[in-house]
Amino acid sequence: MNNLSTPPPEYDLRPSTRDRQRDELIAIVGHESHEGEPRRRFVPLAAAAAVLALTAGLAIGVPALRNQGSEPAVNGPSRGPAVEALNEADKARYGKDCAEKNQHQKPGLPPQVEPYQVVDAFRFPKARPTTHTATWVVVHTKLDGWSVCGIDSSGKILQGLTFGQDQTMYRALETYIVGAGPYDKSIARITINVGTRPPMEAVLRNGFYFAPVPYVRVRGPHSPSTAIPVVARGYDAAGKLVYTSPRTDGEFHGNRNACYVDPNGKLVAWMSDNPRPDPKTCKRSYIWNYLPR
Repeated sequence: MNNLSTPPPEYDLRPSTRDRQRDELIAIVGHESHEGEPRRRFVPLAAAAAVLALTAGLAIGVPALRNQGSEPAVNGPSRGPAVEALNEADKARYGKDCAEKNQHQKPGLPPQVEPYQVVDAFRFPKARPTTHTATWVVVHTKLDGWSVCGIDSSGKILQGLTFGQDQTMYRALETYIVGAGPYDKSIARITINVGTRPPMEAVLRNGFYFAPVPYVRVRGPHSPSTAIPVVARGYDAAGKLVYTSPRTDGEFHGNRNACYVDPNGKLVAWMSDNPRPDPKTCKRSYIWNYLPR
């Protein structure tokens, strides 16, 4: 049974952990170097974004399944829930907190906050009390790119992630954190299913989507047929379904051993015992950028 629960305590990443995740991110999104191609690359697919704060027990999205023909099309543009801009005081306060969460740490030097710009700041005014994160800010720095931060009702940052210019995405939309993530420019509409509730529309803003969803945890033992309680679906401008996040534990674990090519068909990442997979057998990746309104 899927039950709503109080989110577990959040915690900040240790500097050593953040450095490791940053190194993993660079390994994933970096193109082949001039020194020659690696004999084998082991890519942790869950590290495709630099996560600022984690909530224990969250599932990381994996590639969509191919058998989605039975999924219905969705017509029309995105019709997400209403949002309202933050006032200048909250925008400044939360923007500063978000920038500090994403501060770039240089070895041997005190922590430094790079010059930043708050490029988006809003809340869902009609969010339910069970909503995990109803307030969001996005800040930009030249060094780290765009950082998304979710703030709870007490004004504390619960979660966040960072994406950079021309960053590789392995799926048309990502589900790294609760209620938000990046999406590819081919996606025009995103719906979120939480348990047995009707689909919820997400708001699409400049390359990131947002939805006022609750934190949900699956109780009891897991098996391949255990349902994942939050499922995201992405549609193109014609209403055609192009991506569905995993719906069961079996789907989630079944696509771990995958390889990816860039939009031009060049092999960019793999996670396999095969020293070099055939690019024709690999999934297509995407190139993400912040999309101006």
